[in-house]
Amino acid sequence: MDANVRVGRSGIYGHLALEPPELIAEMDRFGIQQALVSHFTAEEYDASEGNAALNRDLHPRFVPAWAISPDPGILTELEKHRPRAVRLWFNPCHHNFSSAMWSAAELYEYLQQGSILTVISCEDLDWDQLASILHNFPRLPILMLDTGYRCDRYLFPLLRRFNNLYFDSSTYVAYRQLESFVEIFGSERIVFGSRLPLYTPAAALFVLATARISHNARIAIAGENLRRLLRMSET
Repeated sequence: MDANVRVGRSGIYGHLALEPPELIAEMDRFGIQQALVSHFTAEEYDASEGNAALNRDLHPRFVPAWAISPDPGILTELEKHRPRAVRLWFNPCHHNFSSAMWSAAELYEYLQQGSILTVISCEDLDWDQLASILHNFPRLPILMLDTGYRCDRYLFPLLRRFNNLYFDSSTYVAYRQLESFVEIFGSERIVFGSRLPLYTPAAALFVLATARISHNARIAIAGENLRRLLRMSET
């Protein structure tokens, strides 16, 4: 199960973006059975419009990561979707709002109360801002995407301090980096991600498939961890 996938048309990435049938075909090509999916319209334009587009483009193999922002009425709108996951974009090039408590505390409290997996890319949030959210909302599960292969000196202290932090493997591909992480922390805090359709899943899949880790650890990273975070065993 892939934690880092986008669907729909993109005004920025052009021909790389994929509509649902093409995205499913790519998932099939790489043996990806399910995906946590956000919509390019939400990222590049507007949260409400993006959620409408994501709802329209949903497929049984997609778990939606709904867009959320401080805009009036967004929480009421979100309730009808009964979200398991949301995605936040703070970046000035995206939704352009502050991650600070004075701006977004109401959103975090809503998400924490529902144990809703909160997905954020590292390009949208610096490490100090992340630490503040983790500290103030210790029961809010946060999944950081696109952490990069040079992140360990930031990531490791936060993982030791906060039990509600997780990250994806899409760019965690340095030589034997995954094995080293599992040896130190175990396999419960990392989930498989690819950045499809912007990246090929091949690199992240190869790292996971060839890592010198146990079968159980590989299965956990490949999908079990993400399904647990999404509460997919619940009806």
